[in-house]
Amino acid sequence: MGPVYAEAEIDVPREVLFDYLMDYSTRPVVFGEDLTGFRLVGFEAVGIGAGARFRLGKHGSWLGMSITDAEGPVRISERGSTGRGNMTPAGFEWEFEVTPAGPTAVRLSYWTEVEGAAAVPDRFTGRAGWHTRLLKSALGRLRVQVEEGRFGKEDLTVAGGNRFETGVP
Repeated sequence: MGPVYAEAEIDVPREVLFDYLMDYSTRPVVFGEDLTGFRLVGFEAVGIGAGARFRLGKHGSWLGMSITDAEGPVRISERGSTGRGNMTPAGFEWEFEVTPAGPTAVRLSYWTEVEGAAAVPDRFTGRAGWHTRLLKSALGRLRVQVEEGRFGKEDLTVAGGNRFETGVP
């Protein structure tokens, strides 16, 4: 499927947006209720290699994503897998561009490489439209948060981490 994308203009310098989104603990705040079951895959949540497992929507399939590449304040690439058995490659791209009027144009893209019979439901059920609406609402939340100066992050659990308060991470 895809790529599907959404665009928004946010009145914050792109360096600030880039630094904010390089921290994976911001994803639950940006995607809101559209992202469930969020767990970091390691203790490091910032920079290349930071990743998480989560679901898009309440009943969606699991995605495992991590930041694989980043270029200055221009682009963040996330790659991972989804689908049955996590066999379907997927990815997010965050692109930041300064507009002549001043605000930063942000483009968020999502894609999967579904093959065979699994591609049929994507073509007939309108999942691309659902994903586009999800990306637009995420960019809308991001715009409201950063323009108001609320650079929120959540306390997160690490997959396989200690579930009980023992003082040991």
